[in-house]
Amino acid sequence: MQIIRKPFPIKGTPEPDLALVAIGDIHGRFDLLQEIIPCIKKTIPEKAKRIDLVLLGDVIDRGDAAIEVLDLLHDGIENWNIIPLLGNHEQLLLRVLNASSEKSYRSKWAMWRGNGGLSTLENLQIKIPPLAKLEVSQHRSDLVQALGQRRIDYLNTFVSHYRSGNILCVHGGIDPQKSLKENFSAHKLDNSDTHWAWIRNEFLDFDQAFEDNCFIVHGHTVIPGPKLEPHRIGLDTGACLYGVLTGATFFNHEMTVFQVTQD
Repeated sequence: MQIIRKPFPIKGTPEPDLALVAIGDIHGRFDLLQEIIPCIKKTIPEKAKRIDLVLLGDVIDRGDAAIEVLDLLHDGIENWNIIPLLGNHEQLLLRVLNASSEKSYRSKWAMWRGNGGLSTLENLQIKIPPLAKLEVSQHRSDLVQALGQRRIDYLNTFVSHYRSGNILCVHGGIDPQKSLKENFSAHKLDNSDTHWAWIRNEFLDFDQAFEDNCFIVHGHTVIPGPKLEPHRIGLDTGACLYGVLTGATFFNHEMTVFQVTQD
């Protein structure tokens, strides 16, 4: 089912003539991603001269078709500019691939696998033997082979944030006690509690204007919403938990929220 709400005036606006489309956490729900594409088309104003499609992170894990999602985004959708943001789940996988020691690899593997990575592994249709039965070097080699270098290279292009006009898109949020520059100077594989891919309460509880009067569009924290606040909106409505994928199109000073739900 498709739900498209009426355009709503907000304080933020992207660059002139740009339709900025943001999609919440997909988490391997290829079926919902396919269903939301025609929904997106209905929300794009005819006056738009450019379309930027921003994925707010966590496109992989938990769902049963993370690989199909990655491949579709890599291959392209319509003539849109696709900008994938790095979510904490992509970060967890990249931390495995970039582990600097055997001990580090083992702990990072367990963390990723236990937080939804198992679904992505099953989606690859290849069974990697338990880590205890292989040398770390062989285990990592098998993982790289299963994922494919093209997908790994693509994951490494995922960015920390996207900004157009005064609309700022990020996976988790920002630490309001730091400048935007300080927030996004953090290494992409850091997993501190206030990192832009992980932050929750410090960001969610902040009720004042952000730096540069940014209107922040984010995912990461599942809400029954979407949740609109004066200076931000959360678009993670639980694609895997509740079968609801949500997005929003920003054009001039208006926002159009849309959703698709599983049958």
